[in-house]
Amino acid sequence: MAQVPTAKTVAEHMAARLVAEGVDVVFTVPGEQIDPLMGAIAETDIRIVPARHEQAAAFMAYGYARSTGRIGVHAVISGPGVLHSTAGLALGYSGDARMLCLAGQIPTKALGRGYGVPHEIPDQLGVLASLTSWAARVETPESVNAVLGEAFHRLGTRRPRPVAVEVPADVLAATVAVPDTWTEPETDRSPDPTAVAAALELLASARTPMIFVGSGARGCAAEITRLAERLRAPVTSELGGRGIVGDDHELAIAYPAAHRLWPRADVVLAIGTRFMRPQVEWGLDDDLKVIRIDLDAEEIERVAAPDVALVGDASEAVAALSAGLGDVDDRESWLAEVKEAQRAVEADVARLVPQVDFIRAMRGALPRDGFFVDELTQVGYTARVAFPVFGPSTYVPATYQGGLGFGFATALGVQVAHPGRPVLSVSGDGGFLYTATELATAVQHRIPVVAVVFNDNCYANIARSQRSLLGRTVATDLHNPDFVAFAESFGAHGVLAHGPDDLAAEIAAALARADGMPTVIEVPVAEMPSPWSLIRLPRVR
Repeated sequence: MAQVPTAKTVAEHMAARLVAEGVDVVFTVPGEQIDPLMGAIAETDIRIVPARHEQAAAFMAYGYARSTGRIGVHAVISGPGVLHSTAGLALGYSGDARMLCLAGQIPTKALGRGYGVPHEIPDQLGVLASLTSWAARVETPESVNAVLGEAFHRLGTRRPRPVAVEVPADVLAATVAVPDTWTEPETDRSPDPTAVAAALELLASARTPMIFVGSGARGCAAEITRLAERLRAPVTSELGGRGIVGDDHELAIAYPAAHRLWPRADVVLAIGTRFMRPQVEWGLDDDLKVIRIDLDAEEIERVAAPDVALVGDASEAVAALSAGLGDVDDRESWLAEVKEAQRAVEADVARLVPQVDFIRAMRGALPRDGFFVDELTQVGYTARVAFPVFGPSTYVPATYQGGLGFGFATALGVQVAHPGRPVLSVSGDGGFLYTATELATAVQHRIPVVAVVFNDNCYANIARSQRSLLGRTVATDLHNPDFVAFAESFGAHGVLAHGPDDLAAEIAAALARADGMPTVIEVPVAEMPSPWSLIRLPRVR
């Protein structure tokens, strides 16, 4: 007689699937609705990192996903738990991060009834769907495998973006002996050979080519570098693709340098990037030929249809172009223009003092393979064009979402994902306090992030904008704690740094500590010059 398999709860099936998919960390704020799931996960080797706020848990999952390319998972209760985590989901959506939100839900019999049971909100699934690429509910115990199968299929084959699965409390605790089966559909991510041939024809005719890279190209950095070297084309990125071609490579140029060269470019290859600012702000004309490579066919034509569209995996498309590319001219004249544009931008950037001095101090103290998590602060804005990045995914940006306060909690997720590598977080005094209580999490779980807090007692960027628009400031002055004492009250290291040299020394000292504790470095600063003339660039074509 065949042996009947032991019945498992839905929660146990979910935990087993997480293990099977290679998930090794779950960030959470626990609660009654998801207790069965947390209990099941605790029986596996998956690490559970409890945060002090669901927003921070989602930011941690973003940092984990954005810095690894793997799936960052956070689990929250329904209602306020889900709502608190939405800022992280929005960041993950804009940042092309593979995130999985596991959300509790009120009991099935109460769904849609408006009884006012604990943690009930109208249309929670609709909220999740609006901030993810796909969201679904496990309606019955038997459907758990089908829902999870679809979720992980999308995470593995579609454009990297969050997905969400919600499970009513009664379903999560229910037993299911034989879940429904789900067959993963075949997925072809190879580019159309006809499109590859058309792209090669354009590249062969190019005299002044450029390459733009974004988040979708992070998995093929070596291939893109080789293609750029063969094509003799400069490579740039606004935020998401920084470091794909290291900034110390002769063909890597800053984004403002690409803007200076934009009127002269004749063929542009855009790989895994929204390519929004060049198309919308810098300008296009008939003399510029555009080749787009992207996994998302909708993104390729969102602003304008390119001359050639290669829909598919960036690695396969770049490999196909490299295989078919013939000899090209040495492009000495074009590359001389490229170098001159880069030198001019470096001179402009050098005038942004003291930001550039702080950036040089941080870059000098941070090892080459270290991670830099920026924020919406004056030094962070300047870092977009001034902080050298040497490897893909080592620069973790705010993306177009621009959510103030994401940085410190995101850095904790990066550090959890990379326990042997240094992680440096930069914040302003306003942004740091959004998730500063996660110092408790960092101390409890020995997450040794180094957090630099530039303190000017002000929302400085907003104050500058208001002075320009209103002629005065409104609600921008801040009263702050003693950040050194604040950090020490949690058991973290807290130090004060006056100027770039002090900052470099304190970062080096923090990275040398072996106790696993986080460090907060407060840096008092005054008003700084605006970096925006190098970030928001005008139409030139």
